[in-house]
Amino acid sequence: MNKKSLNLLISLITCFFIMEFLTHTDILINSFYQSISLWFYNLLPNIFLFFTLTDILNNYHFPYYLEKIFGNIIHKIYKLSPSCSYVIFMSMTTGFPGNSKLIKELLDSRKINEYEATRLLTMTHFSNPLFIIYTIGINFFHNKKIGIIILIVHFITNFFIGYLFRNIFNVKETTIKNNINNSLPFMTMLKKSIDNTINILLNILGIIIFFGIITTVINHYLNLNSFTNMLLNGILEITKGLKLLNELSLDIVKKATISAFFISFGGLSIHMQIMSILNKYHINYLIYLIARIIHASLSAIIVYLVLIYC
Repeated sequence: MNKKSLNLLISLITCFFIMEFLTHTDILINSFYQSISLWFYNLLPNIFLFFTLTDILNNYHFPYYLEKIFGNIIHKIYKLSPSCSYVIFMSMTTGFPGNSKLIKELLDSRKINEYEATRLLTMTHFSNPLFIIYTIGINFFHNKKIGIIILIVHFITNFFIGYLFRNIFNVKETTIKNNINNSLPFMTMLKKSIDNTINILLNILGIIIFFGIITTVINHYLNLNSFTNMLLNGILEITKGLKLLNELSLDIVKKATISAFFISFGGLSIHMQIMSILNKYHINYLIYLIARIIHASLSAIIVYLVLIYC
């Protein structure tokens, strides 16, 4: 499709949604408020805390020490630069899309190239641990053990993806020495961190609303059944898909299996958030998408087997 045709298609789709908003205002506004509710109660408490704490650690050079301790191990196992070690460990605590923020910082400082960034992105697709344990395990399933199982499987399969994709774009990198620079004063750093975190959270909110409206319109015209609607929502936007999954009368094993798939896939809205943060770099989205499909499938299969046989 050439650029003119693509521009025309986007314009027509946009006009369609404008007409939908004018003719079905109540439905779309309801979707708008549902998206805000999901963001406010499920994402805001988790992401705000971890993003701010990560910035504090960065300011006081914690990544430097991680690189010194784990850098060579990461390089040998995953064929990544030692500077990637802190992105891996930080991503395990902050979750997506925080991984893309950290990868962008390495790209901006030219410590890694775009090929290495693509490989690093495939294996740092970690969901926030508190989101999995608290929101999924305790709030959705009322069972902390299920949340812990999903979390462990989610982490292990991420590391497997990194090993599986370690020879893709295996080019020689130029390593830049990571020296310790002066730290910002604590209050200056904290204000800067809060400002950056709020900007990221507002960006996430906007994308969640955008995908919420898309799924509402699709469901309105296609008249999907509740199960298909849940799958569509989960593929497009993870939190709304999980909410709809929780409302279905499925047994807990099936719900946990589908939850594991949604979490490891991340949803196209998360993909959009990540690629928007890295938009000025040429990241291979196809490689990232393939990694997510493999990751989601493996996570779902393992969680199902663990709950059935253990």
